[in-house]
Amino acid sequence: MSQITSAAAGLDARTMGALLPERPHPAPVVPHLTSALARHTAMDISPYAEACGQARHWARTALSDWAHPGDVDDALLVVSELVTNAVVHACTPIRACLDLLADSTLRLVVYDGGPAARNTPLAGPEEHGRGLDIVAALAAGHGRTSAPRPFRSRTWALLTAS
Repeated sequence: MSQITSAAAGLDARTMGALLPERPHPAPVVPHLTSALARHTAMDISPYAEACGQARHWARTALSDWAHPGDVDDALLVVSELVTNAVVHACTPIRACLDLLADSTLRLVVYDGGPAARNTPLAGPEEHGRGLDIVAALAAGHGRTSAPRPFRSRTWALLTAS
């Protein structure tokens, strides 16, 4: 695994709880079917603390099913960082997508509703702000663009299998 550690991993449950809305029931996760021929899978995620773990499990399963030739740990770290950003900054439903392209490049895309107003201020820079730097260090390319409805933003990363 990469020597870079996850910014999300440094958050304790109390900090994550202060950043996220309260929920009356478990966060629903709706995985979409994966086609072995298409090498595409998508998952709808509710914006709660459990989202990152659920996204990592979903991604690990897909990459295992596809016998992905790249660094799975790096891919899981990028998924975790992109989903964490969506959970912490957007507080809206999230859709995560994985595509394994013909050249073995892995495309990770996270759709969300864009920045949200927040009642609780985020912790200082020692607690946050390194996620996209981690993504930049691991990815062959990454970025953020506007997204079609019902989402507002799309954050993506490309990981090469080398």
